[in-house]
Amino acid sequence: RLRRELARGDGASEVQAEGAVEERRDEVSGALEQAEASSARYALQARALKVLIEHLDAARKNAQETYFDPIRKELEPLIAQLHPGAGFEVDADRMLVGEITRNGRSDDVSVLSGGATEQVAILTRLAFARLFAKQGVHVPVILDDALVHTDDERIGTMFNMLTQVARDQQILVFSCRSRAFSDLGGTRAYIEIAP
Repeated sequence: RLRRELARGDGASEVQAEGAVEERRDEVSGALEQAEASSARYALQARALKVLIEHLDAARKNAQETYFDPIRKELEPLIAQLHPGAGFEVDADRMLVGEITRNGRSDDVSVLSGGATEQVAILTRLAFARLFAKQGVHVPVILDDALVHTDDERIGTMFNMLTQVARDQQILVFSCRSRAFSDLGGTRAYIEIAP
């Protein structure tokens, strides 16, 4: 009986030896070491990419501030005339005012009334024109049926600003409401047909 158990044990050992358990263990250990090395490498790359993204975001924000700061400086006094004490944020993707803060309340420009939206858009154009003029490039500001949604109180303020800017900039106003714009001054265009 002992011989039979010994033979069975020897047979089991031979089967296990033929099954290459130790070799498989060594392979699995090697694969585990490679996986751990890859994991460490990926973790390092992930940290490096995170740092890179943070630096790129900071550089982009800095570049946007550098680009929009001159526009902001031109636009601030114009918006302050229309809305004293108001602040605004520039939407970098649209290159327009994205948010305006009046009386402590911030609003996205898209939710403002039609008149307020067109006023901000016109002031932004005037700011760009003033910026170009300071760089020696005089570009006309063309307003086509502008201020149609502006109330009477604000239209006077807008006309004053247009008159101020028109001292240094050419502003062309096209409108079917000639009476509303008659107080704006300037030279009225006309067509003369020669005989």
